[in-house]
Amino acid sequence: MHAPEFGRSSEFSATLETRVGRVFCKGVRADRPYAWTHRNEAAVAPFLPALLAPRLLWSIVRDGWHMLGFEYVPGRHPSLSPTSGDLDMVGDLVVTMAEALTPCPSAALHSIADRWGSAPGWAAVYAKLPNDLDPWARTSIGRLATLERGAFLDGDTLVHSDLHPANLLTQDGRVRVIDWAWSARGAAWIDSAYVVVRLMHAGHTPEAAEAWAMHVPAFAKAPDPVIDAFAVKLSGMWEYIARSPKARAHARSLADTARAWAAYRLQ
Repeated sequence: MHAPEFGRSSEFSATLETRVGRVFCKGVRADRPYAWTHRNEAAVAPFLPALLAPRLLWSIVRDGWHMLGFEYVPGRHPSLSPTSGDLDMVGDLVVTMAEALTPCPSAALHSIADRWGSAPGWAAVYAKLPNDLDPWARTSIGRLATLERGAFLDGDTLVHSDLHPANLLTQDGRVRVIDWAWSARGAAWIDSAYVVVRLMHAGHTPEAAEAWAMHVPAFAKAPDPVIDAFAVKLSGMWEYIARSPKARAHARSLADTARAWAAYRLQ
């Protein structure tokens, strides 16, 4: 048994050496509030094309645990840096995802619109007006709180909604996506919009990150006000999360990056 480098959202994750080969296994205690993510992944996994994701081998609920076993996928995590040779591969992947996962499988248990609708963002930050709030956000927060309410996320595509290098594996010029726990029904451009922030976080300018995303037809067709509202809503949610006592170490830098994208969009 080998512990993986990533996969920390599960209470258990490991690569198992079995009689029939390697299996990636992850699990969570079934009574945890976030156990729904494993139920969600188990529901959508059978509908994911093999070219996009590892095959779900089993889903077992026993002794208070929900355990998932997946086809083991070797490979490395791609780089999103400005000089990376992986950028075209990741771009092709996002295009394929939008095409292959539309229409959204009926097994999807959640929608992005419903999930985001109840998620606190700039309005919740505004209520506290922290002293260390970024100056641009402080002067713009009324506008931000208004715009985030207009985020239009509805669509008929299964959206991964957590695309970043740790959830991507590449081998022989092929990229596959793991950890579909947060997948949901939404607009086809959403995954590419998420990647814009990850590209900026990896060192791209906002102009370069959006130029990359414009090669994804769904993103290129999305109206500017829709992308503006998405950027604002995402930045507000991540700002709120970054201020939580339980926030992970990288939450602040991601929130700052998302805010920089929103500021670029609204300039």
